Amino acid sequence: MYRFQRACIWKQLVNQNQFVVTLAVNRGVILTNIHSINKPDRQYSTAQNIPCEIPASQLESKTHPLGWERVQAQVEPYFGNNWSFASEKEKKGFLDLGLSRAFSHFFPLTLDDRIDVTCKMLYLSLLVDDQLEKLNFKQMLSYRDQVTKVALGTASPDRSICLEWMLHDTIMAMRSMDELLANDVAQGFCQLLQAQTSQERTTIKTLGAYLKLRETDVGRPLYTALIRFGAKLCLTTTELKKAAALESTAFRYFSVVNDIYSWEREWKVYQANPTDGAQPFSAIYIFANETGLSYKACKRLMYSYCRELELALKQSRAEIRTEKLRHELELYIKGLEYFMSGIELWSQWTPRYRQ
Repeated sequence: MYRFQRACIWKQLVNQNQFVVTLAVNRGVILTNIHSINKPDRQYSTAQNIPCEIPASQLESKTHPLGWERVQAQVEPYFGNNWSFASEKEKKGFLDLGLSRAFSHFFPLTLDDRIDVTCKMLYLSLLVDDQLEKLNFKQMLSYRDQVTKVALGTASPDRSICLEWMLHDTIMAMRSMDELLANDVAQGFCQLLQAQTSQERTTIKTLGAYLKLRETDVGRPLYTALIRFGAKLCLTTTELKKAAALESTAFRYFSVVNDIYSWEREWKVYQANPTDGAQPFSAIYIFANETGLSYKACKRLMYSYCRELELALKQSRAEIRTEKLRHELELYIKGLEYFMSGIELWSQWTPRYRQ
């Protein structure tokens, strides 16, 4: 939604002192995978995409009380009518993925009057990811810089470019509600763009380095800001520092769960087009290279790692609660837990990973 699985990796070619980037392997988690929507009512399966035998989660999950269908009806036509999809098939495929259902799991604490803009930012973050996949490195940097300026309000949007005016209008609407928290969202969006266009990903060889990078790469600054904005949680600097370890845990979990469920698809895409110099940017691939274990074994081990992260979240939460916390911080901690459980639920039933 990043960012859900922002697992592209590029190869650098030097030609007349210019860097050219070829994106390979896989695309944003929920951005492509065309799935028919001819039926009047969309059918979503329960968890069928279980990649291996897994231990039960200890996380509490929650869906937005308004219901994802109402969120869908409120937000989705905005993108169906305004976004410049390459084809009708691409448009149907994107809309059929039901990002409103993902939103309902990820951000269930969002206040009703903030659903529209918060959900729009989720959609936009994933659509931007899709756009980046189509660009070479030079184009990517130019695109990033312009979008960053629009997000921060230092440049006016080009009204002929749907991303620019939709991003501008959404952030301005957020600022009209809550300027302080909206600024955090805008900054988080820009940090996500920066991470997605960083050449650091080309040097990652170890699992530890990968997990550290992916915390930002999957959208930690943006999605934590959306949790706070949606639920109107104004935290102090001290409270945010207290929650930092929980955020780190949540977004390591996010990236690894996503890698587990996307692996078969990612490997299939890579095998079909093994671009010279490119490789899957995935915890499964890196861990297998480090240990010599099979990809299937690495998926099982990484799932156990995710369950350990759940325990780490609970331990960190208990340590923070040794002193009395404000209600806002308590809600934010619960929001991080819901976000973690939400990404697993999403990965289990998204059509993108269904084999």
